[in-house]
Amino acid sequence: MAKKDSIRNATPGLGFRIFKLYVRVFYGKLYFRRVHALNLTNIPRNCPLMIVSNHQNGVCDPLGILLSGHPRKERKPKCLVRADVFTVPVLKSIVRWLGLLPAYRISHDGAESLANNAGTFRETEDELLKDGTVILFPEAKHQDKRWLGKFSLAYLHILFKAAEKTGFEKELFVLPSCNHYSDYFGLGEEMLVSFGTPVSIAPYYRLYKTKPRTAQRQVNELVRQQISEMMLNITDLNNYAAIDYLRNTYGVRYAKENGFNPDYLPDKLLADKQLFHRLEAAKAADETRIGQIYEQVHALKEKTEQLGINDRHMDAKCSIWQITGEGVAGIVLFPVLLISLIPNLLILFVPQAIAAKIKDPMMRSTIYLSANILFIFPLSYFLVFEFSRLITKNLPFSLLYAFGIPFFGIFVLNYHKRWKCWKSRRQVYRLRKNRKKDDLISLRSRIFESLDQILKQMN
Repeated sequence: MAKKDSIRNATPGLGFRIFKLYVRVFYGKLYFRRVHALNLTNIPRNCPLMIVSNHQNGVCDPLGILLSGHPRKERKPKCLVRADVFTVPVLKSIVRWLGLLPAYRISHDGAESLANNAGTFRETEDELLKDGTVILFPEAKHQDKRWLGKFSLAYLHILFKAAEKTGFEKELFVLPSCNHYSDYFGLGEEMLVSFGTPVSIAPYYRLYKTKPRTAQRQVNELVRQQISEMMLNITDLNNYAAIDYLRNTYGVRYAKENGFNPDYLPDKLLADKQLFHRLEAAKAADETRIGQIYEQVHALKEKTEQLGINDRHMDAKCSIWQITGEGVAGIVLFPVLLISLIPNLLILFVPQAIAAKIKDPMMRSTIYLSANILFIFPLSYFLVFEFSRLITKNLPFSLLYAFGIPFFGIFVLNYHKRWKCWKSRRQVYRLRKNRKKDDLISLRSRIFESLDQILKQMN
């Protein structure tokens, strides 16, 4: 009986495929406006595969891999997640059905809980030996910035133990992967998942038999290096805020001047990586000068935030007629906003209110997605349909109105973005003859000119 259950749980059934399609629509069309999946041809088929990735944004990271459209659809992937998810009774059976397995950590669950990992490790080893896919995040926690933390070797312990069960006859692979986001917070952003070159652990079997930790460390170095090279890994954490601000301001112009499209996330990632590496080289050559620029960037960031100005509007030339026209358009469309907002009230605000109480901001997307996908989104459909049917007595209209919830939500998000953009442009126009703006533009110009000069000297 156990064997039949294992086969049934491992093979994606109709219910799982329907649920996956539903999650794909919510995740890739509503929560994110676009998800980029790169290098799918690097994913090997019909072999034991462990996908290893950086971890920066809670549940968004594994969903990005699971929904990337990769070709390994024969079996339901297994994914190791934080064990406290399994402490909620109503979620335990759901996450198990989804293929999630508990991973216990000292930092969250205590040293005594690590013994519970034995069962999880056995299950993942068995999944690998059935040519399945296991997804794991060796940093063992999500980071709060765009940088790569230290790797636990637990994933390689699982891989080599699985190989050992076959007498080291079966070849197992690690596939490095990375995720990247246009913005961690806010709806309607973009997400990117990219796959590297598979790393076979078979060449390390002989070394593992005599020096297991050495074999694990050597494979880990290859895997971690690939992930670091694929992602934006800002290793200068002391100056992280300044560098992150620069890549979204000066970096936009830098991307254009170096042949990248800053509005296309894969291109913007390449430009940001190149810019950071050049900044690091400049820092190595003259740390004092780069340090002074970073201090000026902090001041620029603080002043723009105080004035409520988005940097991309600093160079924009707009007239009072443009500002007025956009404002009038916003007023005209405001009734449409209300009509669109009403069916999305629960979807937009209830998870946000719950997530706001979470101390770790990187977990807020997890709360928002989980609450909506599992409960609030289906509930909203039902309530909107029922209320509409009771009020209008028109079944086709009620179905159509409920069906339009996602489209109404997209309109709300776009309206909100345009409103924020309009506020920034209006503020720039209002401050056109203000000394504060002149000082701001002057500071910004000095920073950008200094960077142009430094980077030009390095060519």
